[in-house]
Amino acid sequence: WPKTRAEYNIFFKEVFRVPNFWSDLTKKITWGLVAAGGDTAIKLSAWQYVYGGTWSPQEFPDYNSYKPTICALLAFGPTSFLTVPVENARRAYYADKTWPIDLRRNYRSPLAALLRIPFEEGPSYLFRGGFPLVANQMMFWTTYMTLYNWLKNKLFLFWVYNDFSYDYCKLLFHTFSFGFASAIAYPGYYTREMVDLWPK
Repeated sequence: WPKTRAEYNIFFKEVFRVPNFWSDLTKKITWGLVAAGGDTAIKLSAWQYVYGGTWSPQEFPDYNSYKPTICALLAFGPTSFLTVPVENARRAYYADKTWPIDLRRNYRSPLAALLRIPFEEGPSYLFRGGFPLVANQMMFWTTYMTLYNWLKNKLFLFWVYNDFSYDYCKLLFHTFSFGFASAIAYPGYYTREMVDLWPK
C-alpha cells in the first residue's frame, strides 16, 4: 500500500491509466442505476405502499412491534425475486469474458446481457438458481425494515425527551439495522456463491 503522498499520486495515476478504466466505470455506474431502479426502488415502493397505509393506535402499543414484520413479508415476499435476473445478467456478463473466444456471446455490458439473454437463452435463464438469492433478499429486507422500525418506535425517548438529533438517531438505527440484516441474510448469498463458483 502507498505510504506517502507521492506514492498515492503515483498509485492513482496508474489506476486511471488502466485500459478500459473509464468505460468499465461507466458500465458499472449504469448497471448500478438499473439495478437500483428495477430492483431496490420497486421493493421500497411496495414497502411504502403496504406499511404507509397502516396506522398505529396508541391503545395497542404492542401492535407496533409485529406490524413492521407483517408488512415486510407482504411487501418483500412478492418482490424478492427481482434481484435474480439482475444478478444472473451481471454474472453472465463477467463469466462470458472467461470463455474461449469462439464460445463467447460478446455482451457489451451487464445491461446488454440483461436485454439479450431473454431472446437468446430464453427468459427462464435469468431465473436459474434463484432460490438462494430470493431467500437472501427476503431475509435482508424483512430484518432491515423490522429492526429499524422497532428501534425507532422503542427508542423515541432519545429525541423526544432528550436533546439528541432525530436525524443522528435515525442514522445510527439505519447503520445498525443494515449491518445486522446483512449478517442475517449473508448465508443465502454465500450459498449462491458456493453453487456457482466452488469446484464441482
